[in-house]
Amino acid sequence: MIMTWVFLAFTDDAYRITGRANLASITEPTTVSEALSSEQAAEWQLAMDEEMAALAANGTWTLEQTPAGVNPIPVKWVFKIKRDSSGRVERYKARLVAKGFRQREGIDYDEVFAPVSKYATLRALLAKAAAADLHIHQLDIKTAFLNGELEEDVYIQQPPGYEQGSSQLACHLHKALYGLKQAPRAWHVTLKTELESQGFLPSSADAGLFISSAITATPSYLLTYVDDILIFASDLGELQRIKQQLMRAFDARDLGEAAYFLGMDIIRDRARCTIKLAQTRLTADLLAKHSMTAVRTASTPLSTAIKLTKDGDPLDRQHHGYPQLIGSLMYLSVCTRPDLSQAVGALARYMANPTAVHWQAAKGVLRYLSGTANYGISFGSASPGLAAYCDADYAGDIDTRRSTTAYVFILNGGAVSWSSRLQQTVAASTTEAEYMAAAAAIKESLWISKLLSDLHIDSGITTIQADSQSAIKLLKHPVFSMRSKHIDVIYHFARERVARKEVTFTYTKTDHMVADALTKPVPVTKFQFCRAAMGVTSCS
Repeated sequence: MIMTWVFLAFTDDAYRITGRANLASITEPTTVSEALSSEQAAEWQLAMDEEMAALAANGTWTLEQTPAGVNPIPVKWVFKIKRDSSGRVERYKARLVAKGFRQREGIDYDEVFAPVSKYATLRALLAKAAAADLHIHQLDIKTAFLNGELEEDVYIQQPPGYEQGSSQLACHLHKALYGLKQAPRAWHVTLKTELESQGFLPSSADAGLFISSAITATPSYLLTYVDDILIFASDLGELQRIKQQLMRAFDARDLGEAAYFLGMDIIRDRARCTIKLAQTRLTADLLAKHSMTAVRTASTPLSTAIKLTKDGDPLDRQHHGYPQLIGSLMYLSVCTRPDLSQAVGALARYMANPTAVHWQAAKGVLRYLSGTANYGISFGSASPGLAAYCDADYAGDIDTRRSTTAYVFILNGGAVSWSSRLQQTVAASTTEAEYMAAAAAIKESLWISKLLSDLHIDSGITTIQADSQSAIKLLKHPVFSMRSKHIDVIYHFARERVARKEVTFTYTKTDHMVADALTKPVPVTKFQFCRAAMGVTSCS
């Protein structure tokens, strides 16, 4: 027995919200009954009907008798309120999701890996767009995962609220569904196949970046992050053609010029040839959540007087959400705020057993944020080209005496890649710590060079600036001494890369070391110098 559903399709206007719905008090229901008993019941019903219409139009499944021995995977409705960059309610969204944790490997799924673009790739593209005055538009693929073709036989239970026939009937999936373990991979394969048919090839540096194969002075670029797509092109007509092709292939919303991507504001000034990347709304929400909007501000994220250690009075975690706060700060630090990286990285080491001192230090980061809530990375300054710095803080961790590695790569005036993390082993000397930091920077440099080549940016041989002359000599001269013969062989690949002239090192004074603020807390004047050099400025 095979049955299908037919639903009336709604346009995006069905999601548009009237003034009364733009209230901060609107909450997201967790069950169908809760949604349909709320004041927004009509809007949630329309959202569910829209989802079912999309599923039916896409031929996602057929309703069939459940085969013997098959237990259909349960499903549930997930409700989400979509807001714009100002926090206003934009539309209601209902998604039918499979409970993928009930799937069995080798039976219900096999391969599951699917790539997404890197944040560093996004920042590098924005740096190029600022310099080359590229147009940037955005597409949102509706119900993206439903386009993926399934290779396995998968049955799911009927959607709550839309059951038909007997309880022996189940939905035999032909297309991927949200929540299935293989759904992201199925969608990526579908999208990649379509883009390749349109003349776009994946980047060798980032599988989420696609580059036009047409031979032109400035190729077009597509940056994909699941169902969100950014299109970069020098010619507006070509950009519109690309959008039309994608919208013919997939049901998508044309969001016009990109202004808000993955929770990040893209602020453009064409007259000044600048692009700024910030997370103003997330920062404001985080400060409001912890009642830190109107407080005495701090000049740096972490005071030089604070010495973090695992010893201390345990924090009452029932009343203080330390992991949640650090997680939010970490998202800021990896996306748009390299100035937070050292402080957040240090505080993240104590997620398992935080103390009262750690909580106060985390609140100190919020105090710093309250005074810099509108800060972000600015691309398009008077310092074009690529600059790179690496540094290390010898034995800076009190508990383990491990050193901190830091590096930052700056393109067109703004940081595109940075890191601040503990080294894996204890360094026996400052030279060794700096040498290991240089090795980490070289690894990132090789990837950055590959990415810039794909973006048709001629950066030449990358020169990394370091403030340790002994480490530079060790990199340039393959001699072993009593101070270096014990260093793990995995770090000596750095010498080979320097010898090949794939990367070079040059000495810079500690006063000019931009990565210094990523290794340890530094005084206000030095911190402000490092922050400005990384392109972190006010976006207002």
